[in-house]
Amino acid sequence: QPPSPTQPPSQEPAPWTAAALSRSQVPQVFLEVWNAADNRNTCALVAFTRQNQGATPRTAMFSGGWAVAYDMPDLRSVYGIAGTGSQASGATYEWPDRIAWSDSSTATYGPEGGTGPNQLAYLRINGQGCLYNVWSRLSAQHLRDLLSAIRFVER
Repeated sequence: QPPSPTQPPSQEPAPWTAAALSRSQVPQVFLEVWNAADNRNTCALVAFTRQNQGATPRTAMFSGGWAVAYDMPDLRSVYGIAGTGSQASGATYEWPDRIAWSDSSTATYGPEGGTGPNQLAYLRINGQGCLYNVWSRLSAQHLRDLLSAIRFVER
């Protein structure tokens, strides 16, 4: 169970403090959308270290930022990640669940629309100017697994 908003940050290291992924380790679509993004100077490219079998990454639309969604044969946008055009310091909806890491990064997440079943996280990575969105149409556990699989991509 993630800490509640009133608990201090965990001593758990943030996933993105691990070694960065090389550009050859990520699907080409990540590099394409990030290179075209308006916010690439303030919003580092991050990607998942692992993806679900059978899901295909594609460009997703996010005004002012970049996004990659994963589609399965029978389900569009089953999960994904976006470096949004919103600032990390801006006010956002505070989801009911929260994760805080030792580098002061945080994620709040919960069911879209308050009832789900889709899950959405607002991720603030320490040192980055944008608000990241991570989503899953599979489950809250899948969303937490995705958050733990995020790494920076080498420039």
